[in-house]
Amino acid sequence: MDLTFGETLFGVVMLFTAGACVGSYLNVCIYRWPLGMSTNHPRRSICFSCQKEISLKDNIPILSWFLLRGKCRNCGEPFSVRYSLVELLTAVFFAHVFWVFGLTWATLLYVLWVAFQIVGSFIDLDHTILPDRVTIVGGIGALGAVLLLDLTGQADPLVVPDWQEAFFGAAFASGFIYLIRFLGSAAFGREAMGLGDVKLMVMNGALLGWWRSLFVIMGLGPVLAILVFVATRILSRRGVERYTEIPYGPFLCLGSYVALFWGDAILELWLGLAPGTSSQFDSPWRWLGW
Repeated sequence: MDLTFGETLFGVVMLFTAGACVGSYLNVCIYRWPLGMSTNHPRRSICFSCQKEISLKDNIPILSWFLLRGKCRNCGEPFSVRYSLVELLTAVFFAHVFWVFGLTWATLLYVLWVAFQIVGSFIDLDHTILPDRVTIVGGIGALGAVLLLDLTGQADPLVVPDWQEAFFGAAFASGFIYLIRFLGSAAFGREAMGLGDVKLMVMNGALLGWWRSLFVIMGLGPVLAILVFVATRILSRRGVERYTEIPYGPFLCLGSYVALFWGDAILELWLGLAPGTSSQFDSPWRWLGW
């Protein structure tokens, strides 16, 4: 559906607002899921220092942390700025998805995917685990959504609009990273990578296709990991606390987001291809005339 600039701008603002609110709920999931807590009880957000409910006026997405100067109004204990960061990230990513894909089913699919990526990334950072409710549910949902949209003729806006390419991408991405896990574990004598990363790439591979997933696993993911590692080393020398163990999942998620929106342009620039021709790599079986 073609939108005017005004309609697109309105949609971006609405998705930014919706993303901030969704991000607030994602914070609840990030904190409670690894602890086995329900996201519905307690219903309201609470301060885990004084156990008092946070009032609605103090629970405004993105802004509340700044308005309260990072402290609980009741007990004065500090809140992490990460709550606002998660809300801001979700809002920006939601708005960006709408800016690119407009009022389409692709937008709905990709904003849900973004939400799963954010929850998985921050839980992995905190606990070095990727919950099955993120990876398995996300993988089944992504494959089912592409299949449904393709069969109903609504898949054109998707980066990978063909359900066969989506299923091949999921199988290739998860299989390839499992191979890396197996070889790494054999080489180092210990588990080199968790199975959560393997299951995560089922979801991401379904939406990226096989070659973008390869680009993430062997290119974007390692580059982002190295950059963050160097940054944390520099910060540690200046007395800033850093993670002693950084999981790979968040880099797979961030790399997948970059690949979804800019992977084609990067490959075309790298190989000197004409714009829009990188999609020819999505179906390798066609090279054999199948």
